[in-house]
Amino acid sequence: MRKKILSLILSTAMAVSVLTACGSSSTGTVEENAPSDNSDESSEAPKEIEKIKVFVPTGGKADDIEEVMAAVNEITIPEIGVEVEFKAYEFGQWFQQYSLFLSGTEDVDILANYGGYLNAVSQGAAYDMTDLIQEYGQDIIAREGDYLKSGEIDGHQYAIPIYAGYSWTMGMIYRKDIVDELGLTEAAEKATKLEDWEPILAAVKKAYPDMTPYVLNNGTTASNFKYGTWDDLGNFYGVLMDPIKDKEVKDVFETDEYAHLCEVMHDWYQKGYCDKDIQTQTDSFTVLTKNDAAFCTLGQADFNTAFYQSTTCNKPMGVTLFDDQIARTYNNVCYTIMSNTEHPEAAMKFMNLWMSNEKVGTLISYGIEGKHYVLDENGMGKYPDGVDATSTTYHLGSNLSNINRILWETENPEYPELLVEHNTNDKKSIALGFSFDTTNVTNEITQLDNVCSKYQAGLETGTLDPEQYLPEFVQALKDAGLEKVIAEKQAQLDAFLAE
Repeated sequence: MRKKILSLILSTAMAVSVLTACGSSSTGTVEENAPSDNSDESSEAPKEIEKIKVFVPTGGKADDIEEVMAAVNEITIPEIGVEVEFKAYEFGQWFQQYSLFLSGTEDVDILANYGGYLNAVSQGAAYDMTDLIQEYGQDIIAREGDYLKSGEIDGHQYAIPIYAGYSWTMGMIYRKDIVDELGLTEAAEKATKLEDWEPILAAVKKAYPDMTPYVLNNGTTASNFKYGTWDDLGNFYGVLMDPIKDKEVKDVFETDEYAHLCEVMHDWYQKGYCDKDIQTQTDSFTVLTKNDAAFCTLGQADFNTAFYQSTTCNKPMGVTLFDDQIARTYNNVCYTIMSNTEHPEAAMKFMNLWMSNEKVGTLISYGIEGKHYVLDENGMGKYPDGVDATSTTYHLGSNLSNINRILWETENPEYPELLVEHNTNDKKSIALGFSFDTTNVTNEITQLDNVCSKYQAGLETGTLDPEQYLPEFVQALKDAGLEKVIAEKQAQLDAFLAE
């Protein structure tokens, strides 16, 4: 097995967004191979009960976690003979202690991994669950399908990725009420190229002089060119521009597509469609939109983006996808069984039940019905009267499957069916599940990061003239060792595809 090393770099905001991604009841979709909820089947309680501990981060509340786990164990003990204990950490504390969790000094059986699982593998902290999942994880296999590859290395299963949205593309997210008012609804829906948005931005700038037509998606933490149809193969230093059929790893910064993006952004910057200080923007698109300060942004987009953005921005939002959604390399959020566990079978049995049993999924995410949440007339969860997100005593949010719990009142009622439909039918990258081992190019990647910090934000926000600075950027990347990184990634990808 190759030694895998990858730095855990994931912002708290990203982790929270994944943690609280749209969840739902698995009853919304019926499939022949879908996991079954068998919690109502009677079974004799096992004579021996194994106890396991699960460590997770949360941006929610976990005051009543012991009471909730008691309710979970009323299901798990008779079903699989496993008593589970969850220990929740606030995200800041979680990232500070993650290395300690991997060291083996903590008594933990299942560990959530935000930012990937390769550090756990490289340190020998991740249990090889290849045989375990075949024996005790059939519901996981049925639900995940090809996406289990996101937890594999050299054919060995080291992690279980959460079942969430795997396919996306680049899209423009915009105020639908404004284009409707300006008579530009059809134009916006058909604007599937960057340049198509120029007349729309001009019209918004004229009609709403106090509103910035274009802003960044999440301050300066998300580059404009991050969410295209290419597969970045773990980082942007060598990508598959056409991940459906192209096996050649290329320098994305030297492509016509990247040059075009920089040219359009520079044009927008000069025409005043974005603020002059866009490169130092700190407020997110959501905050700016709520305050009527922004019209649109580029971002990762899929079937659920319009609904989600409308809910979070408190405005009617539209999304125009620039291409088909494509599923590609993904292993940011997953669960590993720890290598020093004394209960590997029990851990796998629990994860399989967590994936397939809606009652367990709902309890872990939202707590006890009647106390921590109630159901509205549509069967969707909400806080009891007099309780909100700040005063609740339990709303953990952690999940192994985004369709194995009730829907919250703010979520898309059609989300479960749409998620399964897209995960099943959308095209998949030929490199789905590929994990890039950076061991041999660690120094080069550090140098490349330094180069990107100098040029990338400026070029992608339009503040730097690409005619002058893009050639400098490309040459600086080559001088920093980009070609060596691409060659290393190409060799690893070739070996991956040959398996």
